Amino acid sequence: MGEADISQGLGDQALTRRSFLVMAAAAAPLCAADGWKPLYNGHNLDGWWWWPPGKGTPPEPSWTVENGILRTTPDKGTRVYLITKESFTDFELAWDWKIEKAGNSGIKYRVQKLINFDGPRPEPGGLEYQMADDESNPDALSDAKHSTAAIYSYVTPNKPKLAGPNVWHSARILARGLHIEHWLNGVKVVDVNLDAPETIASFRASERKRSAEVFLKHEQRTSQIALQFHDGAAWFHDLKIRAL
Repeated sequence: MGEADISQGLGDQALTRRSFLVMAAAAAPLCAADGWKPLYNGHNLDGWWWWPPGKGTPPEPSWTVENGILRTTPDKGTRVYLITKESFTDFELAWDWKIEKAGNSGIKYRVQKLINFDGPRPEPGGLEYQMADDESNPDALSDAKHSTAAIYSYVTPNKPKLAGPNVWHSARILARGLHIEHWLNGVKVVDVNLDAPETIASFRASERKRSAEVFLKHEQRTSQIALQFHDGAAWFHDLKIRAL
């Protein structure tokens, strides 16, 4: 390659870099214009608290931020929920996640009360987007309503394949009034209205009798978002939300 060719090549690289920077700069305001905002800052747990309270200080409550990724740390502290300080009503929530082999986690929303209705373990009582290793987690294998992207215990996801461990998945929750959608890897796998007869029947068929009736009434439409630490390590990335 001659000097002219080298100069042309360097010029092309510079143009490519300039074009990339222009596109990146243009993309940022578009995201803001669409109403999306991050749920964590990529550095620490500011903007969050944990429940039950009184279980130490970060990262001792088993949550931390590493390389911009929010994750559970099973070797540290007590298993607790990480909960947003801000509350939301109608929203779209999107995130990327992965879980270790046999792991189990989830995101709870439309929380009706910060207490477990059906058991001794204290936890937020709300709808849950289940996240699990569908291939080897015992709970996920026990019931399709306990598998990834289910409304846990109530609605089975209609998904093309199982969600495996140690790979990144994309997920979304859309909650508008009594209409709920769960998405997994770009596919809508749950699409229900909580007041539809078939949804009511599915809730009432659950073993969680007390919570089923409370969730169906859905009297509390505004609540915080709760990230669950259940079994094993779970990773959350690009967790963002926008109001609808």
